Amino acid sequence: MAYERIHTSLSKGIETITLDYGPTLNALDMVMAGELAEALEEAEGNPEVKVLVLAGAGRAFSAGGDIRYMKAHCDEPDFSKKSMAPLAGKLSEIVLYMKKMRKIIICAVAGAAAGGAANLAFACDFIFAADDAKFLQAFVGIGLCPDTGGVYFLPRMVGSHRAFDMFVTGRPVKAEEAREMGLVKQVTSREELMPVVMGFAEKLTEGPLLAYGNMKRLMFESMYKGFEDYMKAEAVYLAQCSGSEDFKEGITAFLEKRKPVFKGK
Repeated sequence: MAYERIHTSLSKGIETITLDYGPTLNALDMVMAGELAEALEEAEGNPEVKVLVLAGAGRAFSAGGDIRYMKAHCDEPDFSKKSMAPLAGKLSEIVLYMKKMRKIIICAVAGAAAGGAANLAFACDFIFAADDAKFLQAFVGIGLCPDTGGVYFLPRMVGSHRAFDMFVTGRPVKAEEAREMGLVKQVTSREELMPVVMGFAEKLTEGPLLAYGNMKRLMFESMYKGFEDYMKAEAVYLAQCSGSEDFKEGITAFLEKRKPVFKGK
């Protein structure tokens, strides 16, 4: 199937879904989110697909939200309800679906995985990172709380104190620190990233796929059972933030490459 923002390929039982829209550094807009959701559903239902790989083309895995789009539309009436809420809702559906999928998903991150894109990576079952990878909970810089399930995933992966530090500071966590924190399975050079990922995926295709699928189901029962209820709260708080003066100041300052002056309202 032809897509605008992603492309897919299938080889040796491994479906690779690549975020691929250079003009926005693979930003997670509604078009990309819709295509990603469709590709995931097709892969889950395809018996030829045994393992999934999620990657990003170009300089970055993904820049997260499309801030230029946000700035262009943030003064429109009901911007939060009409623009931010549908996208956040779609991304929430995607990460919940990923956690409920029977098939293992491996994420390959090169360059930046920012904001919602970092949380998209965290929704995968394994993350491999190039040595130039960095993970940023960049929401604080534009006056938002995290979306895409980040506040649910990250504390369960690295502990509440480390997670809260990442949320509040928005600092970049580079590949080696991410490995030490347990976010990343392995760090490689950028050139070796995809060969290493595909080698690991190929080994998984030879394993007991039914058992893998049931392991994922049990992981969901033990770790993520409350995820759907959490998403309802996330939507409420994100709507509050995306309608705030601080959000408009944050995205303006980001595009003007200056430090934002927040007022707490």
